[in-house]
Amino acid sequence: MAKKENTETKIIEAGEELIQERGINGFSFADIANKVGIRKASIHYYFPTKLDLVKSVLEHYINHFFASLDERCCHLNSLEEVLSAYTEQFKSSLQKNNQVCLCSMLSMESFSLDNELQEEINTFFNKNVLWLQKKLVEFHIPEEQASPIANHLFVVIQGVQLITQSSRDISYFDSVVSKEIDSITSL
Repeated sequence: MAKKENTETKIIEAGEELIQERGINGFSFADIANKVGIRKASIHYYFPTKLDLVKSVLEHYINHFFASLDERCCHLNSLEEVLSAYTEQFKSSLQKNNQVCLCSMLSMESFSLDNELQEEINTFFNKNVLWLQKKLVEFHIPEEQASPIANHLFVVIQGVQLITQSSRDISYFDSVVSKEIDSITSL
């Protein structure tokens, strides 16, 4: 059983990496098979279709994203630290492999996704905004201001990821995000 779970996990992780690099239409099961070191037919044992794989990749990514975020932020004492840790979630993928958020990449190819996947991506986006809004309120930003600020910050991060990925200039990400955090924490 452990070997099955290990192979399945490797397939999911390879799928996540390839989707973040190339998008859903930029990879095949053959690419994953080469990356994992298994036969292409073996992937079909775990994931009969590409969309089945994408659903599992998305679930894995979302669970990991929020678990990692909670772990990063559980002992932070200032809004600036929390917002920096939040933006680091996105920056780390850019630094490591020049990859954008999985949901950002998938949303650009929503025409290739079924309604269930599109809803999951939208749920991820909404959870991000709600998480930010909650943190802003915890650090004494009035609730009526927290919602538009959270939405704005999330949209800025989504855009700056794409430009940073294209330009391969992480200093651009740092500059934009730093200004946004300074603007929010000076309220």
